[in-house]
This record gives sequence, C-alpha cells and structure tokens, in this order.
Amino acid sequence: MSSVLSKIILTNNLVINTKFATRTISSAVIIGSLAVPSLSAQAYERIVAMSPDVADVVVALGATNKLVGKDATNNNPALKNVPTVGLHRNITAESVLAVKPDLVLGSYMVQPASIYQRLNGLKVKAVNVAPKEEISTFASSIKSIGSYVDKKSAGLQLANRWQAEMSPMAKTGKRYLLSYDGRIVAGKGTVGDELIRRAGGINAANVSGLKPMSREGWLAAKPDVIIIADHNQAVVGGVSQFSKRPEVAASAAGKNGGVHFWPADDFLRYGLNSPQVLKKLNAVAR
Repeated sequence: MSSVLSKIILTNNLVINTKFATRTISSAVIIGSLAVPSLSAQAYERIVAMSPDVADVVVALGATNKLVGKDATNNNPALKNVPTVGLHRNITAESVLAVKPDLVLGSYMVQPASIYQRLNGLKVKAVNVAPKEEISTFASSIKSIGSYVDKKSAGLQLANRWQAEMSPMAKTGKRYLLSYDGRIVAGKGTVGDELIRRAGGINAANVSGLKPMSREGWLAAKPDVIIIADHNQAVVGGVSQFSKRPEVAASAAGKNGGVHFWPADDFLRYGLNSPQVLKKLNAVAR
C-alpha cells in the first residue's frame, strides 16, 4: 500500500467554509492534508425559495430551518420570519444573493426565467424544479425538493400521495367560471381548467389561457358556479353586487347563490392543497 493511501481516514461532521456560507458535510475523506467531501454527503443549509409553491413544499418536508429567503407573496405562517427576496414575478439576482444562499430553488412562476442561468453564472446553484405548469411536473418537483433538503424518502411519499389524491372525481355536469377579478377567467389549458375537469365539472369559459371575457361571453357561459379571487372581493362589490350584474344575474350561479370568493392560489396555480381544492370544487356543485 502506498504512503498516500495509508493516510486515508474517514472523518465526520467536517465543516467547510464556502464563498457564501458554512456548509456542513456529514463525511469526508482525508488524503494527505487534503479534505475531499463525499458527493453523496453534500448538504445545502442556506436555501432561497424564489416561488411560493416551492417554499410550501420545503415547509411540508420539515426543512423550514434551511430557508433563508422567500418570495414576497408567500403567506405561509411558518415562514413569517424568513426574509423576502422580492416578488417572484420580477426578481433580481442581487436581492437573492443578499441573503447568501448556497442553493436557490424555484418554478416556472419565477420571472425573468433567465434568473436561473444568471445565478448559476455567479457560482450559486439555482434550479428550476418545475419548469412546466403541469400536475406531473409539480409532483416531480416535490421529489426533487426532497432530495435537495435531505428528505428524499419524505419527498417521494408526499409526491405519490399528492398525485394519487389528484385523481379525477365523478362527473357532475356543472358549469364553472374561475375568475381573477370578475372579468379575467381561467380558460382552456390553464390550471383552473384542469382543476375543474378533475373535479368532475365543465369549464364554461370560451377562451384559452388566463384572459378577459366579454359580458356576452359571460352571458353565454351560463355558469352554475362562479369563483373569484378573494382579494378582489371589494373590487367587484362582494357577492351581492356582483350577482346583480346582468350577465351574472341571468345565470344559475347568480340565481342560486353560486358565487364564491376563494384565495387566488387555490385555482391559479398548483399547490400542496390542490387535492382539497378538487374536493371543494366538487362540493359546491351539489
């Protein structure tokens, strides 16, 4: 055996200072005087979640203590003391770097999309764990996040359970309009569209994407259920005033108390509570 190999020993809990943070390595190999970290033992301890969907998963996996930065729109009570790094819709590398992360995670929600490339170019690992707005992609992102926060098994279990609970429900035949502000609706190809179909309903919107719909379009839609983002309740005058609009008053939703105000995140993006949203959508059709 060579003199170099004879000096190989295994050490535990070695702490290595990186450019931005102190990273704890669970094990390392000492060759001569050089410490070489084991790749399988790499751990990220200072994580920024640039989008609220990612941050919520980190919390659910029990890794809240690793978060040093979050998107300003995230209202998860577990993260009330975590610094914000800006709005996910317009985030800058400088605001992210200010909290000295060793890992940055986000999804398709983060804009500009080039932020991932920019951060990696600045030697900070940045990963878009959910590049597409799809159910399968969200489930995959849970698994990826689990691996990054050293909760691989928990991430796999959570992802499998979430996807199973997103299975389509029995058809109700009810017609839905999911609206941001009583004008813009979730048309074909949106998260809202998928949620409606999986809840057993019919999307009454005659547009594609998240777009405004004319009064004529609202009238022709003949919805049984209308759901509007709750932060716009004052804008549309609440259930009473909104239900008096001619295009709404003529519908089953307007006549039978089918107008509701829900958190926008319930139907504008996928989240850990999406299975519960399916159940709620199905329930309001009864």
